[in-house]
Amino acid sequence: MQKLKIRTQAQQAFKDGLKLVKQNDFVHDPQFEEGEIVELVDERGHFVKQAYLAKQNKGIGWIVDEAFAHVSSASFFTKVFAKAKEKREALIKDELTTAYRIYNGEGDGVGGFSIDWYDGYALIQWYSLGIYRYREAILTAIRTIYPDCQGVVGKNRFKAENLPKSEVLAGDIPETVTVLENGLSYVTRLNDGWMTGIFLDQRDVRQYIQWELAPGRTLLNLFCYAGAFSVAAAMGGSYATTSVDVAKRTTDLVTEGWEINGLPTDGHDIYIMDVFDYYDYAAKKGQTFDVIVMDPPSFARTKKHTFKASKDYHQLVTKALDLLAPDGYLVCSTNAANVSRDHFMQLIRKGSKKAQRKLNNLQSFGLPADFPVPAGNPESDYLKVEVFQLTDED
Repeated sequence: MQKLKIRTQAQQAFKDGLKLVKQNDFVHDPQFEEGEIVELVDERGHFVKQAYLAKQNKGIGWIVDEAFAHVSSASFFTKVFAKAKEKREALIKDELTTAYRIYNGEGDGVGGFSIDWYDGYALIQWYSLGIYRYREAILTAIRTIYPDCQGVVGKNRFKAENLPKSEVLAGDIPETVTVLENGLSYVTRLNDGWMTGIFLDQRDVRQYIQWELAPGRTLLNLFCYAGAFSVAAAMGGSYATTSVDVAKRTTDLVTEGWEINGLPTDGHDIYIMDVFDYYDYAAKKGQTFDVIVMDPPSFARTKKHTFKASKDYHQLVTKALDLLAPDGYLVCSTNAANVSRDHFMQLIRKGSKKAQRKLNNLQSFGLPADFPVPAGNPESDYLKVEVFQLTDED
């Protein structure tokens, strides 16, 4: 096994629990095969941690348990998945929720991939060729721990020649899979691009909107994608929702959500527009909303605008507050891993200050329990959601 020297700062970080290995952690640039298991050692050659190396978007490897190199890969992953399943026992037994994460990378053991469950079907997201090379062992482990699994889809989130973005790895995958979340129905497409139709990490936020914010109120859902927040609001008693997204597919996806839940479409509008253009349109019409939800991508570019959450989020807040009714609620969300919660709050406060409106922070959300994050790994804790209420100006 290759031994690679790492810098003093990295030694301490790994001892403190950091899982992600980066290029600048090494004394010399490492040479390795994708998926190779190596020993990380200090300047005297003493063992620090074991890792597998693989180039991906945010690093070149992950710390792994020493057992990874000493047992068969299938046996190792079977034990890891069994432990992860045990943690989620209550969620798995919940008949009202049939879609959730069953394995969350470094939070459950080995980083570089995740597995989501969609009512009998598993979806794996691979973030490097290195971990992808263990796919047969991982598939064997899934079949062992989840014998009722009817099919597996893989999403290749790394660049590689001759590999599609999405591929069926086992079984047959239907065109659509309808799942339940807290009793509500959502239509998903597991083998159609990278997104499936619902972001599973927002489950707690959707439930909060349904139960706490929606009853008897109007809601504006910005960057709505398939309209999951709108569906949750309507099912919770929101008598009028407006869903906005620039993607042309939005109308069909949102309408599908209405139909599968038996919701009437009257009073529920859909706009295929750039969000900033919609802000101007709604302001000219004098529209206001009791609840505004915005969950933009970390980075987006349209013909007129380029948006980067880490520096532009305050602009969304300022414009949204022009449309928020007195005592209304603003739900701000970001999945930008490079934006800390403190920085996120600063951006929101900057936006409210520019709008000359005061916001009272009511509630904070992060990743749900099935998305565990190991201590000392802030980049893995990517989801930040803050709920505010508009207060009096004085």
